[in-house]
Amino acid sequence: MRDHLPKIAFVTGILIVMFVLSVPMISAEEKLMGKTVNINRATAEELAKVPLISPKLAQAIVAYREEVGEFQFVEELLLIEGFDRDLFSKVKPFFILEGLGGDACTC
Repeated sequence: MRDHLPKIAFVTGILIVMFVLSVPMISAEEKLMGKTVNINRATAEELAKVPLISPKLAQAIVAYREEVGEFQFVEELLLIEGFDRDLFSKVKPFFILEGLGGDACTC
């Protein structure tokens, strides 16, 4: 039996390593899944928590909102410098529109 202890320890170690490696790493995107950010109310800091939205781009969203007014469509993000269709398609699921008056947009 003692001759098998090193083999048992080795196999146990391999199984532990396999288990640890099989536990999925949670990306920032997965952490936000199911959570949304209201682009008509969110601060730059809140917007920057969305994957792929840099602090600079988050500030540009807020600046656009302050200059133009509430977003009527999520697609208006494409009017902001730094947004392109590829980025938009990746971040769109994280954004909702709700007016400052509390009306939800079903855009």
